[in-house]
Amino acid sequence: MLTTDYHTHSISPDANTPMRDMCQAAVERGLTELAVTDHYEFYAHGIKGRYFHEDYLKAYWESLEACREEFAGRLVIRSGMEFGQLHMAQREAFDIIRKYPFDYLIGSIHKIENVDLEHMEYTERTVPQIVTSYYRHLAELSAYGEYDCLGHLDLVKRYAIRNGHQVDYEMCAEYIDEILKNVIARGKGIEVNTSGLRQGIGETMPGLRTLKRYRELGGTVITVGSDAHRPQDVGADLDGAAKLLREAGFTKTCSFERRRQIDGCVL
Repeated sequence: MLTTDYHTHSISPDANTPMRDMCQAAVERGLTELAVTDHYEFYAHGIKGRYFHEDYLKAYWESLEACREEFAGRLVIRSGMEFGQLHMAQREAFDIIRKYPFDYLIGSIHKIENVDLEHMEYTERTVPQIVTSYYRHLAELSAYGEYDCLGHLDLVKRYAIRNGHQVDYEMCAEYIDEILKNVIARGKGIEVNTSGLRQGIGETMPGLRTLKRYRELGGTVITVGSDAHRPQDVGADLDGAAKLLREAGFTKTCSFERRRQIDGCVL
C-alpha cells in the first residue's frame, strides 16, 4: 500500500495553501510520509521570476520546521523543491542546493525559452515543434541537472490535449529512451505523477508504456506524487499508481533522506 506522496506544493506561484493544511490533509488520508516540493524556477538568459529569492526559501524552511514539530510522530515531512529548468542556471542551482539540507529534489521542465508550456500556441503545425523542444530540454536536464527524480515526464501532453491534439509515444520515443538511459546511468529516478488522471490526460505522467520501458532498461528508482496544490488532492490516486507500477514490474517505491535513496513502500 502506498502511503507516501512525494510531490506536493504549499506556497508557490501557482499554489497558496499553508504547509500545515497540506500536512493535516496527509494525516487525515492515512499517509505516513509527505514531501513538500514547492516550485523554484530557473530561466534562460539570467531572467529571474519575482517569487524566487532568498526570502521565499527562508519562508519555506520556517514553515517546514514548524510543521515537523507539530506533526512529529504522526507524519514524516521531507524537505524538497521542484526545480524547473535547473540546467539553465546550474551554478545558481548548486548554490541553493549546497545551502539547504534538502531531502529530495525534483527536476522538471515547465518552460521553453522562458515561455510556460501552458501559454504556448498548440496547433497542428506547432505541436511537433513544441513536443520536440520539450523532450530535448528534458534530455539535457536529465544529463546535466542536479535532481533526484525527474518530474511529470510527459507534461507537454497536458497542454496539447487541452488544445485538442494528441501526442503519440512514437513522436518522442527516441528522446524518452535517451532520457531514461541518462537517469539510470546517473543513479537517478523518475516519478509517477498522478495529476494527469485528474487533469484531462487520462493517465499518469509518465504512462504505462514509458514505465515498462524504464523497467526494461534497468530503472529501479521511482517515487509517486499527487502534484497536489490544495489539501483535497493530497494523496490522490495513489492506489491507481501502485497498480500501474505493479503492472510495469516494480515491487517497491523509493523514499529519500538528505538526498539519499532509502526504501519506500512495498507495492
